[in-house]
Amino acid sequence: MSRLALTTGITVEAEVAGTGPRLLFISGTGGDLRARPTVFETPLADRFEIAAYDQRGLGRSDIPDGPYSMAGYGDDAAAVLDALGWEDALVMGVSFGGMVAQELVLR
Repeated sequence: MSRLALTTGITVEAEVAGTGPRLLFISGTGGDLRARPTVFETPLADRFEIAAYDQRGLGRSDIPDGPYSMAGYGDDAAAVLDALGWEDALVMGVSFGGMVAQELVLR
């Protein structure tokens, strides 16, 4: 795992592993890379290079003062891609992460 300083002004905990097409995985509320099992322990890990991160306020990521907005979460997801140097990626969001993924693709 590593810390990524984002252009949105926060630092998030992130992990990248695997080989294949790039996939940004956005977890749901309560998602934490320390909790097992993670996306890296699923069959997806055999087929994709996966980037996953703890969203703002979760896990080991920064807990900035609110209020939070869906647009802000989308900005964070885009900033994660930028921090990784990924120009594009497939995106998968689970539960709340699905709403963040939708906000991201609107960009």
